[in-house]
Amino acid sequence: MQMDSSNMQAGPPAPKKNNTTLIIVVVVVVVLLCCCLIVVAAFAIPAITRGWFSPMNFQMPTAMPGGSVPGGSVPGGLPSGSVPTGGRGDDVTRAEAWTSAIAAVVPTNPTCVPDATKTTIDVTQQPDSSGAWQERWTVDCGGGTTVPVDIAFTPAGAGLFTVKATVAK
Repeated sequence: MQMDSSNMQAGPPAPKKNNTTLIIVVVVVVVLLCCCLIVVAAFAIPAITRGWFSPMNFQMPTAMPGGSVPGGSVPGGLPSGSVPTGGRGDDVTRAEAWTSAIAAVVPTNPTCVPDATKTTIDVTQQPDSSGAWQERWTVDCGGGTTVPVDIAFTPAGAGLFTVKATVAK
């Protein structure tokens, strides 16, 4: 008797490969990575908004005192009422100083809503021989809260000043 080799089987059929374990491992790894990203974001976002990663003392050149801004507005299109009045600087210089003051106040007092109309400016040091002077801005944050900010105006040449604001201790 002759056997047909095409009908012969060498043993039980080979089991099919099952990818279920691999799929489960990949899903678990992806879920763990997502959880890690959420945890990192939960710590990083408050740190960034509190200014932990970048100091908020800006130095900006501004116009020389005594000038005026046509049209009753300050740079950036802010109406002139949105910048405190007083001090030695003109509208442009005060607008730059106001921006610096806000940048200094908000990281240390995140609930502060600066009010330009209630903020006061006192000249604490008259111009010296180089033309530099200092002012103390008492920024009104609303609700009876104020934050003192020392602002230094230093000549930067060509009639411009560098403005540096720091929250007073």
